[in-house]
Amino acid sequence: MFYYDYICTIKKTLIMKGYEIKEFIREEADGSRTTTYGMMCDNILKTHNNKGPAIVNKQQEIADYYLYGVKLHKDDWVKKSKLS
Repeated sequence: MFYYDYICTIKKTLIMKGYEIKEFIREEADGSRTTTYGMMCDNILKTHNNKGPAIVNKQQEIADYYLYGVKLHKDDWVKKSKLS
């Protein structure tokens, strides 16, 4: 029962502080689209996506992985995304 109460407290804290993932799409000069996922954390936008690459451009073959604003190699991202 203690574990359940602890999880609920964390979820409430995250919701109260306003952590939510937002998607931004930018048209590039070559006509491709770059999608960036970010999270507002204390009024600072940090590049973050724990479900896939945070910066994606399929035509330019860009897939950059970020967690909480820190750029990671894909292998490190896989390990750390399981913890977040």
